[in-house]
Amino acid sequence: MPHIYAANNDDLFFAQGFVQAQDRLFQMDLNRRLGLGRVAEITGPLGVAFDKFARFLAWPRAAQAQLDGSDGVTRAAIDAYSAGVNAFIATGPLPAEFRVLAYRPEPWDALSTSAWGTVLAWGLSCNWETELLRAWLLDELGPERAADMTPVYRPDYATTLPDEMVGRRLAAGLLSAFRETVAHGPVGLPLGSQSLGSNNWVVGGARTNSGRPHLANDPHLPPVFPTIWYACHLSGGDYHVAGFTLPGVPGIIIGHNDHCAWGITNAFPDIQDVYIERFDPADPTRYEVNGEWQAAEVAQETIRVRGLRAVTVTVRTTRHGPVFSDLLPGVHADLSYDWTLFRPGSHLQAVLATNRAANWPSFREALRHWSFPSQNVVYADTGGTIAYMMPGLVPRRRNGDGLSPVPGWNDDFAWDGFIPFEELPRYVNPPEGFIATANNCMAGDSYPYLLTGEWLADYRVRRIRELLAASPKLTLDDHRRIQTETISLMARRFMAAALTNVGETADADLRDALARLAAWDGDMAEDSVAATLHFGWLVHFTRAAIAQAVGPERAATLLARGEQTGFPFMPFYEIAYELALRWLEGAAGLAGCEPPPEWVGDARPLLRPALRRTLDVLIDHFGPDPAEWRWGRLHRVSFQHEMTRLPGIGRLWKPLTISAPGDGYTINQSDLSPHFPPDPATIIASCRLIIDVGAWDDALVALPGGQSGHPASPHYRDRLAEWREGHYFPLLFSRPRVLAAAAGTWHLEPA
Repeated sequence: MPHIYAANNDDLFFAQGFVQAQDRLFQMDLNRRLGLGRVAEITGPLGVAFDKFARFLAWPRAAQAQLDGSDGVTRAAIDAYSAGVNAFIATGPLPAEFRVLAYRPEPWDALSTSAWGTVLAWGLSCNWETELLRAWLLDELGPERAADMTPVYRPDYATTLPDEMVGRRLAAGLLSAFRETVAHGPVGLPLGSQSLGSNNWVVGGARTNSGRPHLANDPHLPPVFPTIWYACHLSGGDYHVAGFTLPGVPGIIIGHNDHCAWGITNAFPDIQDVYIERFDPADPTRYEVNGEWQAAEVAQETIRVRGLRAVTVTVRTTRHGPVFSDLLPGVHADLSYDWTLFRPGSHLQAVLATNRAANWPSFREALRHWSFPSQNVVYADTGGTIAYMMPGLVPRRRNGDGLSPVPGWNDDFAWDGFIPFEELPRYVNPPEGFIATANNCMAGDSYPYLLTGEWLADYRVRRIRELLAASPKLTLDDHRRIQTETISLMARRFMAAALTNVGETADADLRDALARLAAWDGDMAEDSVAATLHFGWLVHFTRAAIAQAVGPERAATLLARGEQTGFPFMPFYEIAYELALRWLEGAAGLAGCEPPPEWVGDARPLLRPALRRTLDVLIDHFGPDPAEWRWGRLHRVSFQHEMTRLPGIGRLWKPLTISAPGDGYTINQSDLSPHFPPDPATIIASCRLIIDVGAWDDALVALPGGQSGHPASPHYRDRLAEWREGHYFPLLFSRPRVLAAAAGTWHLEPA
């Protein structure tokens, strides 16, 4: 890990650019190519699909918009960082991937830094995908049944801000939104594949053994080599800050400075809307706006293809945004999408301002510039303040809730600006002494604005709160245990309903499995056979319940394996699990549970065949001995090198696969798609951070891999074993401690 000392800001960011290029240059170059739609230039025709995707979704436009909103301080930091990257390109040995692909990286610039942030921002936005999911359900089932298949946040699920009610307002708007969409024609489209998550929490000094606030954060992202994050310590000019950043980006995104610490999780804000456009049948370059034809912006995008002629695609853009439906086969509507990142902004300006913050007022003011998808930001400082805020641009809609595609040919569904910064959710020094988030609902129905309808269920945040509340004086080791815990409250919920409704059976194998499950505490530990039985039972029951409701063909479409393109989507399976559990609990008459819609049928008779199917699969794949059915034998994490993203040649880079505990609902998240035996996990803790605020040298971090992007380096995956075992390494901060531990020293001097 580099600890960089410099005399001024320019030297500091120059050095950061140099060392990150030294360790991660190929990762940085590939990431910018993804964001700018320029993969085919190095891979040939197999990369064209990537580039079309980026061009039709206007990622380069969004990247440029984020640069256009940057202030002079931010642009100076980016320019100095870019100069450092280019100094390494000019002088250092290039990574082996460039030799394999036989090309040399172009100079780094400000747009390069912005490009990868745009890709990540798009993945964290997610909403246009779920709007299309709802449109597909609408096409297939009609508005009433589509509404039944789109569950909202339950009233008893936890919110970050205290609230007495949640979900009713969204439920009331759902059916009317579907009816509005169906009135304007079918728009069914393909579905997506992956989910995301993260945890963070902050604890006041009154509840810690040190008397100082504690902060913990572990963002959940796909498993890749090299890791998505890069640990770094910057000291010089206006900065003294340490933590994690993204390769290609100056500053520190999560970490601490001399005064305060912060961490982030995705808030799943609804910052994208899909519009149904009316184009002139006689002229596809004109579209209707308030009863008149208006010229669309038409751009000929040239995709250079290595070894072949360039490919030209025509991208139409309306006042809302790009007509992305031109990319998708079988679409019978012209669909555009709007996105907050198409407006000038600068999330990097916000990042660098937080790096310089001295207290909560200055930190909060730094978040005013946040234009990235809204995050749940937790904060703690040496003065004892703990706080939460959700910054970012969140649209105020003239009509509708942004739940499904809406008419774009008039102004009825336009955005009326954004939620004022002063009115975004925040929470400071709560009476309970801690704040926790895990992609759950931030604020309930008493909050005056609609933030989103797509939070994740509250299993992880509820478990975090249970564990925090159980320890009156928390230690750093307590936070380590919490971050790596593998109790699944989803599993406990399913067992509570399933075991009491499965009925009696004469099948000896079923009786043995049920006995194991009845004695199980919901721990998705690697050595647990019950964890395996639970997951298989849940998967087979859920798939059967959805098939019973909508038919086998529709269920197969909704729960199909997605394309592993590296771009995370919000999938249907999160919804499917929630629906199946609600239908089961409602049919069983459990307290507080509504009966399922009559048309979906009674799910209880599906339980026993689903468990029998689980046993049959286990016997076929692993033999009849239950001792061979341990969860760690089935549940794996496959770490893929960045090269595997590249079509064709990526197959030469074999993934490293390890066993793993947890599931998608444990604090130590390791998310899986609904298939059995399970596919490798798609989401893991991409880094971990634990801080005793003020005792900066005691801060602890973990990485699922290493700092280096060079496969031959000893630091390519040297941290993986300790990450897997729940161990950490120190994030040293004081110069004497850093120098005492230093493996070596570099001096960067002007020529």
